[in-house]
Order: sequence, then C-alpha cells, then structure tokens
Amino acid sequence: MLRLIAIAAICTMLLVPIAGFSSNVISNGPLLILVSFGLAYLVIPAYLLHIWPVQKSPKGKSMQDALWDGELATIEHQVSEVAQIEEVEDEGLHFLVHTSNGETLYLSGQYLYGPVERKSFPSDRVRVFTNRSNGVRYGIEPIGPLMKSWPVYESPNLESGSALSTLEDGHIYKQTIAELAAKFDLRPAKSQTTLGDA
Repeated sequence: MLRLIAIAAICTMLLVPIAGFSSNVISNGPLLILVSFGLAYLVIPAYLLHIWPVQKSPKGKSMQDALWDGELATIEHQVSEVAQIEEVEDEGLHFLVHTSNGETLYLSGQYLYGPVERKSFPSDRVRVFTNRSNGVRYGIEPIGPLMKSWPVYESPNLESGSALSTLEDGHIYKQTIAELAAKFDLRPAKSQTTLGDA
C-alpha cells in the first residue's frame, strides 16, 4: 500500500515540471494537458510499478510457489524411535523423532493433526517439506509403515521454568529422545500410545 501511495505522490509532484517542459514543445492547450496528464499518470506510474515490483512475503509463499522457485527442500528420515509430548491448548501436536543417524528431529504444529488422525504417522520413515530460504515448514509425508506404539510425555508445566519452547519445529538435535526428555524434565503420561489409541 505504501508503494502505491509513494508512486501517486511522485507522479503528482512531477505533473507541474512535465507540463512546464512540455509547454516548450507543444503550443496547443488541450494537447498539452493531454500529454502532461498522460505522462504523469500513465507512463511514469507504469514505469515506476515496473521498476518497483510488489515484494512477496517469503512467509506467505505456498509450497507450490516454493517448488516453482526452487526453494522446496525435501528431507527423508529413517525413524528408529518416536515419542509424543502432550498437546497444550490447540498449538498442535509435538513429536520427538529419533532418526537412524542418531539425531532427534523435533516436529511440532497443527500440520501433524491430519497424518495422526489418518493413522499414517508416526511411521518408520518420513519426509519433511520446508522452504530452504526461510525455514517455513509445509508439512510431512509419512512413507513407511505406521509404528505400533510410542511413549507419551506429559506437557511440561510452563511455570516451572521448562525451556521446551526453545525446541524449534523441524530442527535436528544431537541428543537422543531420553536425553531431551531428561533435559526438559518430561515425565511419562502413560506407558505408551498404541495404534488403537492414536
């Protein structure tokens, strides 16, 4: 919006100089008005709009646009173990996903509702789709068999000073699930979630 206001102000300020310069070349009054207004409100705005295009917000870029722009990153993980952290309000589901290379992927968000409700996640292989330019997470694609059971941890008490909020969605951590659970003082909610419970 600011861009359009700035272009309109520039064009209005240029109207008088354009009319003054054009009066040296054009002596016909109506033609002078037509040329001055045409240059000030058609030609120059078109040029300014061309050299000052709308900036697309990278956060708002769709997965399809990211694919077309070559910014879509697809990372596949072989999963050896999964743990779920209970949801707080409606911020989305939380999973710690231990990968076959010994690291733990943290997945958190409402994009996990669909795969969990369809009983396709957590699975023993998963693809994660992100925008490599700005890190926006588009979602996951479970591509392996569904895991039969996984432990569930209570959501940490936010007043207790737990720094679980320091975990970033889609970030890979060097620690195991057990080490992260100990670090954030996560306590088991129940022994596990089985396929029928999810």
